[in-house]
Amino acid sequence: PETEGIAPGHVSTVVKGTPGYLDPEYFLTHKLTDKSDVYSLGVVFLELLTGMQPISHGRNIVREVVAANQSGMILSVVDSRMGSYPAECVEKFAALALRCCRDETDARPSMVEVMRELERIWEMTPETGSMASLSVTLEPSNTATPSSSRSRMVSSTGNDYNMSSSDVSGSNLLSGVVPSINPR
Repeated sequence: PETEGIAPGHVSTVVKGTPGYLDPEYFLTHKLTDKSDVYSLGVVFLELLTGMQPISHGRNIVREVVAANQSGMILSVVDSRMGSYPAECVEKFAALALRCCRDETDARPSMVEVMRELERIWEMTPETGSMASLSVTLEPSNTATPSSSRSRMVSSTGNDYNMSSSDVSGSNLLSGVVPSINPR
C-alpha cells in the first residue's frame, strides 16, 4: 500500500500450487498464462478418467496416460468406477485431456476450444443430445425404469436422473485389467 505518496519499488509474488497440477513450462519461464490453467484442467480431466492422483508413489498421471495412449491402450487407464460410456466418447475425452497437458504452451487448446470439444463429446453420449436439452432428455429417477446399464446422476437442483450408457466398461490402471467393449 501507498504510504505518504511512496509506492513500493518491488512486489514479490510466490506461486503456490499442488504438485502435478502446475504447468511444467512455469518452471522454465516463471510465468503463468491462460494456457497454464488449461494444463491444470487437463490434469483434472485425467483424474476423472483414471481415478489416479496427479502424483502418487513417484508416478505422474500425465506420463502414465501418455504412455498408455502411445501404446494404443488408452482404454486400459479408464477407472472402473467411472461407469460405462461409448468408447468414442472416452477416447475423445482422453485425447482432449492429453492435448490440454501438452508440454508446449502453444500446442494446448484455448479454454474456448476445450469447452467446444466438451460440448461435442456431450452431444455424442446416449440420451443426452446437447447440454441445452439436459433437463428434457433425462428422466427423473422416480419415473425411469431401473436397468443394470443405467447410472444415477444428480443435478444441481437436487433432482435424481437416470442416464443410460453402455459401450465401454473401464478398468483400474493399477490392476492391469484390459477394458471390455460391449457390442450395441
